[in-house]
Amino acid sequence: MLQKIKMIITEGTEFLITTHMDPDGDAIGSVLSFYWVLESLNKKPFVCIKDPIPYRYDFLPRPSAILHDFSINGCDTVFVLDCGEMSRIGEGYERLLNKGTIINIDHHNTNGLFGSINLVDETASSTAEILYDIYTSLNITFTRAMAINLYTAIFTDTGSFRYENTTARAFRICEEMIRNGVNPSYVSRMIHENHPKERFILLGLVLTTLETYANDTIAMAVVTNDMFKQTGTTREHTDGFVEYLREIKGVEIAVLIREVNNTRYKISMRSKGMADVAHVCNRFGGGGHKNAAGCHIDGNLSVVKQRLKEALAIG
Repeated sequence: MLQKIKMIITEGTEFLITTHMDPDGDAIGSVLSFYWVLESLNKKPFVCIKDPIPYRYDFLPRPSAILHDFSINGCDTVFVLDCGEMSRIGEGYERLLNKGTIINIDHHNTNGLFGSINLVDETASSTAEILYDIYTSLNITFTRAMAINLYTAIFTDTGSFRYENTTARAFRICEEMIRNGVNPSYVSRMIHENHPKERFILLGLVLTTLETYANDTIAMAVVTNDMFKQTGTTREHTDGFVEYLREIKGVEIAVLIREVNNTRYKISMRSKGMADVAHVCNRFGGGGHKNAAGCHIDGNLSVVKQRLKEALAIG
């Protein structure tokens, strides 16, 4: 599979790189590192991400133009990174179905294998870790732009090296990226210590909704659109909020419910140990990893909470 992808890159000219809506650090770092790798090979890469890149990743080197519309003309290959289903890249994804070979690269065990070529490794810490093998097979020389994006992708998807998907191999790749110009303290500062004060005002409101169940082993909190209006924030300011719930002593499953509109809610779930939140999110058409997953649930807030409680067997 790796050799086939290498051949496609070597023989191709124009490439589109995309990822899922509401992109996280692995999605963004993977897409941007791949852009710089292809550019170094004198290819013509295009980056298309439906949603804006969240502010916390503004420090990452990126192309001067990022597309947000899939009505691009002509490309040899479409690379879909860190995305379990093609539809998750956003509205208009159908336009890419006839744009050339679709290569699906991911590490989620819920991946739908939608590509012409599927390189999916659920044992990898991140999609970036899989891409590292592609980059080394191409014999590229890592630049700082490639390295900091790759490092950031692994750093964020392992929860700053706190999650169970943190492996010796992930550390070895990050060590190599450090030798190629990455300053770990700088990345950590940009990710964790560079938020506007409004984010913390929003967090205060969210924490007032905190509820626990099953002898305090399950924590649940809600973000509403009214909270966004009150604080002048947006959904990107909630990135990482579910982690605060996960950090509560004794909590095994953390659930953040974010209002999309009054009949649809985005669910983010995290867990510790053996609790499998991907299994829960799969019931609602979502997916992810055992310890980190997400989905959408339709209905009003009380209905959404009730359906989650039933799925989590907490009545």
